[in-house]
Amino acid sequence: MPSPGASNAGPAATPAASAASPAASAGQADFTGGTATATVTLPGGALTYAGGSCEHGPADAWVAVNIGQPNGAEYFGLVAGRSPYSPTDVRTATGGGTLKGDAVLVTYRHAGSPFVLDHDSASVFLIVDASGGTFSGHLADGTNVSGTFAC
Repeated sequence: MPSPGASNAGPAATPAASAASPAASAGQADFTGGTATATVTLPGGALTYAGGSCEHGPADAWVAVNIGQPNGAEYFGLVAGRSPYSPTDVRTATGGGTLKGDAVLVTYRHAGSPFVLDHDSASVFLIVDASGGTFSGHLADGTNVSGTFAC
């Protein structure tokens, strides 16, 4: 498995609907569309993902960003807020702000290797309308990861 910081490449991923996204249980009316982008910043450089989708739950309860195929070589996924898969006491994404713990999941694949930000360290800051933001945390091996995303 390559080191998470080993590549400075900027892979472009193709748009995909993800079965792992909250969209799996949300109706089409909740899909907001658009061209999602994300940059993952690692100690060895940055990974860039483009051409994905953003979805928002009812009343902006959650936002999901999916770029690429979840099981493909290159993928970025982020869920922030109270999705259908999170506990009911999780804060919603409505109004933006900082979300942590059960309210966030940030994952990416690079060169076929999967990476997930550690649950206890992952933090997502959403801008007020939940159309983008920043994230940070570390991987299980302690590698610090940060980045940005936009819908």
